[in-house]
Amino acid sequence: AGRMYDYASWTTRTYVRDSLKILFPHKADEIQEKIDPGEYGLENYWVRIVCVFIFMMSVMSDLRSTMDFIYILYYVPTEAQPWIEYSVPSWAPKEKVKEVLECGEERFIKFKIAGMPRYWKVINLIIIIIPKLFIWKKTAEYGVMFLMETAGIEDVIVNVTALTFILNLD
Repeated sequence: AGRMYDYASWTTRTYVRDSLKILFPHKADEIQEKIDPGEYGLENYWVRIVCVFIFMMSVMSDLRSTMDFIYILYYVPTEAQPWIEYSVPSWAPKEKVKEVLECGEERFIKFKIAGMPRYWKVINLIIIIIPKLFIWKKTAEYGVMFLMETAGIEDVIVNVTALTFILNLD
């Protein structure tokens, strides 16, 4: 494990070795023999895979909520309808119902999913869904890359914990 480096360190070390070979072509064989850039590799393949899996499980919950929002937008009727309904039970006058149920006016207010005009659906798509999908893709992509390029296995475990914590802040 002493010769194993993360990707950034390994590429820098390889670049320096190759640059020296270009600068001193007459000593290329000696440079190749004496300068060892090490290896880019993993300490423990399975622990790294488990950490990436844990990270992706955390990220997938956000994707699922975005997909649910897309589903709602698609299936909600494309016409303006009220989302709030005020209804008093018909079995007695309003004051009698409030007295029997021991409640206030707020008990008669109901919220429901109703129609949404097409322009509001487009606004939700542009302002909410597309940015969320872009952010999700970049978070998943860079998070996995970050975990895969972390050199030490202890650091991978700490980093997956930190990434999962940050994702769960919202």
